[in-house]
Amino acid sequence: MRYFLIINSRSNPRRLAGIDDAINEVSQFDSDLRSRIELRYTQYGGHACEIAAEIAETYGDKAAVVVCGGDGSVHEVANTLAFTKTPLICIPFGTGNDFAKSVLPPRKKWKTEYLLKQLDSVTYRKIDMVKIDSFNIMGSHNRSWSAFSNNVASIGLDTKVQAQAKAIVLAKNNKFNRSTAYIRSALKCIFGKRSSNFVYRVELEDGSLYESTSSSHTLISICNASYYGNGFMPAPNAKLDDGLADVCVIDDVSLLRALYLVTLYKFGKHEGHKGVHCFKVTSGTVTSCEPSTQLMGNYDGEDFFGNRIRFEVNSGALTLGFFPESVANNG
Repeated sequence: MRYFLIINSRSNPRRLAGIDDAINEVSQFDSDLRSRIELRYTQYGGHACEIAAEIAETYGDKAAVVVCGGDGSVHEVANTLAFTKTPLICIPFGTGNDFAKSVLPPRKKWKTEYLLKQLDSVTYRKIDMVKIDSFNIMGSHNRSWSAFSNNVASIGLDTKVQAQAKAIVLAKNNKFNRSTAYIRSALKCIFGKRSSNFVYRVELEDGSLYESTSSSHTLISICNASYYGNGFMPAPNAKLDDGLADVCVIDDVSLLRALYLVTLYKFGKHEGHKGVHCFKVTSGTVTSCEPSTQLMGNYDGEDFFGNRIRFEVNSGALTLGFFPESVANNG
């Protein structure tokens, strides 16, 4: 197996500086493995997609694309490799690395050199992806705001929080801002307008339909995996390969209730509480109740808009690599 490392050139400078040292360690550890590793650095937006598409077309299942980046880079490459024979492997280089939390050993073990040494021990399996389709007020498909989500898609307060968190990091990209931006933004947004006007309809795992009985909600999250927003856990029981999405809807709640729920939501303890609705679904729609207002959402950290959003689980859409648990012993 050949391994093509796609490295986000805008990643954490400390991680970028350490990639050469990590590769040198691999050379000393296993020269044959090193000979099968090739480094590709992204140069512009969308470059990761171009590189991944070229590798998939040229090598098929004889090579794996190793994404050295954050959730945005994984999202780009996952959309490119969906329904191809070429697997994806994640090595976290980003700020939140939320998808990696669902597929790698504990975070303190995420040392690049050890992960690279274990590439030949990676096992592969098919995982689901959730297709998110956006439609405008006329019912036309917004292709540029439609994509597959490998991690979490959401609409409502959390999208506003994420937008502010990204702005904080963009203004000053340091360790403190990267680790605290989301929770600081969450607290700030909670004291503002918390509700969004939309209705939703979901198809449950048994084939029955559920429709919302109100039109004012704090948020809706559509989860293929468990984490987003730098460690918030909207779907603690999500599984990547069960053919289902975990949907969490939080009603419009008072300020005091919101402050209470945000702590529970952070640690995945919100299920079963008043004002929180959780479902296992195969598909669904979210529709704005204000025809002149588009919903603002995000999938895997990337923003999108639409008057109506349709989502559907695509089983086995992506081949994903999983590191052995033994890698944790080397951290």
